[in-house]
Amino acid sequence: MKEKENIEITIDKNGNWTSPYGEIKHPRVLKYFSKILNEKDGEYFLSNGLNKVKVNVEATPFFVEAIREKKNKDGSTTLILIINDGTEEPLDPSSITILKDNSVICRIKKGKFWAKFTLSAYWQLTEHIFEKDGKFYLKTHGKNWELEVSND
Repeated sequence: MKEKENIEITIDKNGNWTSPYGEIKHPRVLKYFSKILNEKDGEYFLSNGLNKVKVNVEATPFFVEAIREKKNKDGSTTLILIINDGTEEPLDPSSITILKDNSVICRIKKGKFWAKFTLSAYWQLTEHIFEKDGKFYLKTHGKNWELEVSND
């Protein structure tokens, strides 16, 4: 695979993609880039099988834009994440982490990538969080999940 020199793409802390030629805004290009984004040993890159381009990620490569509820047959609720690449997937509650700045991240794409909750999605998530004995829990998937607070 040929690595493209002098071409670097950046995903900034707000999820904006830029290249040396300016901001990348076209929805189809962004969707394609999201599909071919890979990570290995903390390094991100785009790879289409022929070419490889380095991607600098300032925060997380993906963002949770919204949450919707799915009612299960047993009466429990599953939270469905709406990702900024247009995909949807069930929340993996075991992967939720609250960072020092009180932002929230979770694993998506079968655990492959981190995604940061936008403010809107964060507020939707708080509707499912409760406090008990000084600890915070998320109620979803028919269970109460203790939320992890990162020390990093």
